[in-house]
Amino acid sequence: MRTFTSLALLLAAAGIASADAPKKPSVGSYAHLWNNSPFTSKPPPPAATEQVSAFDDWALSGVSEVEGGYMVRLQHKKNAGETQIIRPSGTMKYFADRMEEIAAGASGAFKVDSVDFGKDKWMETVVHLSSGGRNGIVKFDDKALLPKAGAAAPRNGQPNPNGQPNPNGQVQPVQPGQAGQPAVRPPRPRVAPPAGGR
Repeated sequence: MRTFTSLALLLAAAGIASADAPKKPSVGSYAHLWNNSPFTSKPPPPAATEQVSAFDDWALSGVSEVEGGYMVRLQHKKNAGETQIIRPSGTMKYFADRMEEIAAGASGAFKVDSVDFGKDKWMETVVHLSSGGRNGIVKFDDKALLPKAGAAAPRNGQPNPNGQPNPNGQVQPVQPGQAGQPAVRPPRPRVAPPAGGR
């Protein structure tokens, strides 16, 4: 047994003596660590965001083909009562207190470049506009198309015939025969034929 142990030790010593000395690894073998490190790698590119149109304050409220191009009606989303009707011949701008006419191609006028009509729904129609080097699109907007809550409010404190609150907050009852209610015909007075008639 002793000879077997000494023989094993002798062979192990011979193997160690014949083995090469350890070599230092090349710097390139560690390149993947600093190229793919979560601490040094660049963040992923930001997700694509929807670009804001140069005409984002406007909503499409109507479009039709006319001779020479398109007639497009735009409604301002923030300024109530401000609209534009763009025709090939020029633009009419309507404000709450005035209107203004702008010739086609004049400074500040919107130009209709193209119209993509919705394939399934008319609400998917997109109009491409340009003005003064700016390009963008306008679409139908449900919120802009709905009438404002105060749009049907009566003027001068008059009662509202639809049973809606008037400006002082009181609800006026709907009278028969007024808008929103079926008309109730009052009874007709009987007319007697003239005496001595036929």
